[in-house]
Amino acid sequence: MFRHERGVKGKVDNKRHRHVNIAAWVIMSIVVAAAITVGVCAMFMPDRPPALLGASGEVTQAKVSTQQYNGAQTVTLIPDIASDRTILGNSTGTVTADYSGNGLSSGHACMRVNDRAVIALNTALPLYRDLHVEDRGQDVRALNNELSRLGYQSDADSDRYSWNTQQGWKRLMADNGSDSDGALLLSDILWIPEQSVTVSNWQGTTGASVTQGSQIGDIPGALVKLNIKNTNPSDQDRVITVFGQSTTLPAGQTAIDNADYLKQVSATEEYKTQTKDTLAAGISGTLSLAQSIEALRVPAGAVFGLNGSKGCIMTTDGTKHAVTVVGSSLGVSLVQLNDGGSTASITSVEIGSKIAGATCS
Repeated sequence: MFRHERGVKGKVDNKRHRHVNIAAWVIMSIVVAAAITVGVCAMFMPDRPPALLGASGEVTQAKVSTQQYNGAQTVTLIPDIASDRTILGNSTGTVTADYSGNGLSSGHACMRVNDRAVIALNTALPLYRDLHVEDRGQDVRALNNELSRLGYQSDADSDRYSWNTQQGWKRLMADNGSDSDGALLLSDILWIPEQSVTVSNWQGTTGASVTQGSQIGDIPGALVKLNIKNTNPSDQDRVITVFGQSTTLPAGQTAIDNADYLKQVSATEEYKTQTKDTLAAGISGTLSLAQSIEALRVPAGAVFGLNGSKGCIMTTDGTKHAVTVVGSSLGVSLVQLNDGGSTASITSVEIGSKIAGATCS
């Protein structure tokens, strides 16, 4: 009996197990079918991006602001340098003292030959003869003018070697340690083309023998112009600074030829250390507007009809304004109104399709 009951129970369990397996397979089949249906639908349905990822409307206006602008920028300047000049001596003898170490200055002894001072002298016309009282000529006029500039007695702008000229020259020689009866002897001077010059290849060293008419040294070519590389002329005055020396660059110019300023630059230690190669490559300077201007900051794409630095912008009421682009950086243009109007009244400009094909006319 016990065996019979256990056999019946086993049959019931087996039947129940088969029912469970069938149910599991049915559920699995339904899940698979659903997944396939979803996949097929996803494959054939059109893409519909979420609203947050959809294309936004076109931006056709942009806010603007104002700022003070001085246009400061670093520039490269290419120097124009005159050719070297040879100095010829007028004295013959042995050099007993050399004063050339710091360059030659008009009115000061550059050396002593046979223990007599030789005076460096810058006259408008090189002196070419001995001069005495009552001599006349343009060389005398040049001497009178230089004596006057140096603070010595003379008759400025006179072509006559007067008693005043004689006394002035006599005093200048005495100040440099040599006697004179007032007559100018050519052997007592060394003509130089500027008031102060540096020299190279100097032959007037102590103990050397010198001869009248022979080369005594060279004067390196003077700086005659500084050309600003890759810049356009401005319609406003600007300030150029080179080696700490500043001057005004007039409107419309891209080069500096002011002789006094160029002397200041060439007298700096920074300039003196330059080689011919570094000068040929260009020296660095800064360029800025003489006076800051109020500029309007607009998107670069807001400027249309550009011709060089000239163009236009359009305000949101459709008004066109002629402008000059004075600077730019990181997608922003700095512009100045050509009519001199106030930039404060402009708060936004048109961009994009609003100005597509627009012209300044």
